[in-house]
Amino acid sequence: MTHYGDDTTPDDIRRGDQCALVCPCGSRVILAWANLPEVQRFTPLRDMRAKMVCRRCGHRRPQIVISGHYGTGGHLREFWRWPPANRT
Repeated sequence: MTHYGDDTTPDDIRRGDQCALVCPCGSRVILAWANLPEVQRFTPLRDMRAKMVCRRCGHRRPQIVISGHYGTGGHLREFWRWPPANRT
C-alpha cells in the first residue's frame, strides 16, 4: 500500500497514481503536475492549496486527493487526502 505523508509534493506522486483537486461544488480536476515549474514540484501540496481556486464556482482551497490502483482490481482507491477528513 502506498503511504503519502503530510509533506507530500507533486514530485512525490508515484507514476500511475492520480492527484485531483476536489471542490465542494462537485468539480474534480486532475492537473498535469509534471508541467509545473521545478520550484512548485517540490512544494508540499498542503502549502500550494491556499492559492488554488475552483474555476466553476470560485471556492478556494479545494481538497487534494491522491488515488491509485492497489492489487489487481480495476477501481481507484484513495491513498491520501488533504486536508484529512476531520479537518477543513
